[in-house]
Amino acid sequence: MKLNTWSKDYQSSKKDLQQSLNLLVKKGFDVNHEKLDILENDPFGNKLYIDVIKVGNTKAKKLYLSTSGIHGVEGFAGSAIQLSLLNNLETLSDDVCLLFFHILNPWGMAWIRRDNESNVDLNRNFLPENEDYSGCHEHYSKLDSLINIKKIPKGIDFFKIKMIFHALMNGKTRTKQAYAEGQYTFPKGLHFGGFKLEKGPHAFIEYLKNNIHSTESCCWIDLHTGLGKSGEDCLLVDLPLDDKKYIYLKNQDFGDRIMSLDPKAGIAYKIRGGMQKGIELLFPNINWTSITQEFGTIPSINVMQALRVENCWTHYGNKKGPDILDHWSKCNLLEAFSPENKIWQDKIISRGSILFNQTFNYLIK
Repeated sequence: MKLNTWSKDYQSSKKDLQQSLNLLVKKGFDVNHEKLDILENDPFGNKLYIDVIKVGNTKAKKLYLSTSGIHGVEGFAGSAIQLSLLNNLETLSDDVCLLFFHILNPWGMAWIRRDNESNVDLNRNFLPENEDYSGCHEHYSKLDSLINIKKIPKGIDFFKIKMIFHALMNGKTRTKQAYAEGQYTFPKGLHFGGFKLEKGPHAFIEYLKNNIHSTESCCWIDLHTGLGKSGEDCLLVDLPLDDKKYIYLKNQDFGDRIMSLDPKAGIAYKIRGGMQKGIELLFPNINWTSITQEFGTIPSINVMQALRVENCWTHYGNKKGPDILDHWSKCNLLEAFSPENKIWQDKIISRGSILFNQTFNYLIK
């Protein structure tokens, strides 16, 4: 039986996942599969869950953690990588446990959105316990009227020209940081981090609290798309350029693909409420090596345009249920984060597999 990796929609990805797990069981692996209910439905009334797959010794001190789909629509590529890894797994030592969270934002993937059912960017939702869900970058309010349009979108509105001009006038780094950092003031705006911890992140955290007691060291790869050169990956870490771990990782096999989230250091940007940093703070006794594997798709300005228009359609298109999917903005968003291009898809699978092998070997040293 031929196993699928690239799924056509969220429900198909769940079926493909189950086939991959059945194969693992046939190979003799110890597999545990749980479903975390987020109390939401897809456009056709099906219940949505976060699938959690644990493979190997549950009491192992070393944990390999793989997460996909925290930004819903990016889950198509993340799922494909995870399914490929599971399909090709042949051996696993007793001192390592594999833990896969398959689509942390199933609502976003099912409804072709980057955000969740509350318009929350879940990778801006993990604020430290002592930090309020409020505020935004001082420059975000100046971007609001440009990036958060409040009427049914048109095919042509010269957004890209306006955005490039804005960046030239106000500084590219400052504009990038203000746009993507995460904000807690405009609930219908892009990169809204929410007013509280959302249901999906809460379920994720509770699962970890109950299931990683034995973990002493963890290598965590969080899978994303939409940033960088098409088909190539960069490895983002929330570490300053002079941090010892950052320097060490750069000197390993990862090399120049390792990049800091410092907005002055490359294509990335510093974020508030990031998932990986938020989880690390909750589990300070674990030695974390957390990496965001980010795959490029189309030019960043085109990604921004796709996000802007789809967000506008969601809030002001006056459509509900499956009808909301039938709009060109949804097609554009899907193309921005998961291009239907076999060459691109093959590169994603290949780079995902290479990083898995590299980081797994790093973990077991």
